Amino acid sequence: MVPDDSPKGPPPTPSEPSKGVIEKFEGPVKDLYGTLVTTRNFEIGLFWQRSNYFLVLNTAIALGFFNVKEGKYGLMFVVMGIVASLLWFWVCLGSKYWQTRWERRLMDFENHHLNGLNFFAADPSRIRNDVERGLAFHPSRGLKGAIYALALNYKPSVSFSMILLAGLFTVAWLVAGVFFVVKLAQP
Repeated sequence: MVPDDSPKGPPPTPSEPSKGVIEKFEGPVKDLYGTLVTTRNFEIGLFWQRSNYFLVLNTAIALGFFNVKEGKYGLMFVVMGIVASLLWFWVCLGSKYWQTRWERRLMDFENHHLNGLNFFAADPSRIRNDVERGLAFHPSRGLKGAIYALALNYKPSVSFSMILLAGLFTVAWLVAGVFFVVKLAQP
């Protein structure tokens, strides 16, 4: 659904958390919830640090591969690229695993101790409604509106995109390796 351009005024006030949720948000519950949020955010930060490291590593290997003067070293760069990109893919999967684990613990904690807060434990319709209302608050026309509609309708995952990039690097290194070996085999 593309947000329309008609003025709607401010978005409606979100439903308030159920009575008593905020009052319960103190002491040990607040400390535990804060620890869960911090741990989840830490895992996300590690995901991006690791991904950036492997992206830079793969780029450096690619620069070496494309600038190598002697053909005998090209295969070494291809093997290093394949290994680095496979490790990147694997590390991304591991990071996503732990991020998801802590997000699930946050959902369970909210449902048990802060029922109605709906930060991490919001159902899909609530999440979609929040995003839809947020996008409608600043209506966009043309290309911008169409692109934002993609966000609403497809809910792209930035971590999945990075996992795909790691996979793409793996495939690219395999293809480069095949071309390199075929080139070496030619007289």
